[in-house]
Amino acid sequence: MDFLRLLSVDNWLNIISLVFVCIGGMFVYFQWNRSIQIRRAEFLHQLLEKLRFDDKMVKSMYIIDYKLDWYDISFHGNEIEEKIDKLLSYADYVCYLRQTKNISKKEFHIFDYEIHRICISPSCQCYLWNLYHFSLKNNTMCSFYNLIYYGIKHKLLPSDFKSNKKLYTKTLNW
Repeated sequence: MDFLRLLSVDNWLNIISLVFVCIGGMFVYFQWNRSIQIRRAEFLHQLLEKLRFDDKMVKSMYIIDYKLDWYDISFHGNEIEEKIDKLLSYADYVCYLRQTKNISKKEFHIFDYEIHRICISPSCQCYLWNLYHFSLKNNTMCSFYNLIYYGIKHKLLPSDFKSNKKLYTKTLNW
């Protein structure tokens, strides 16, 4: 009989220990989840900070917003080419993060204005179109493929962007 009573006390101690382990595990999970949320917020802040406050990015966005006809034959080799390419690369990266679900749809809304302004800019469209077809001719992926994909998918770029070879003025040699 004493053996059964001891076994019963051991069982109760095991149950109590298990309850404390579960409570501790839940606490650790919530802390871990919270730290991930904070790191995601910091990551998004870094992306946004660069896009909205980096001097070259801001100047490039200004060109896209206010200087409508910046893309022509004189663009290549010009001082603004590097600035525009940097901005487009960054926008392409943000679109890549969204496409691979590394940032959520809700988080992506932070970048909507910039991405939309880039995609609807006539000069950006012409530049992206030229780069896309130039890359296609050279059997390589376009540097800004994710941005182009996003623009077509969300109807910011014409649906025949990839197939119509007379959509814009041909500037590059393809």
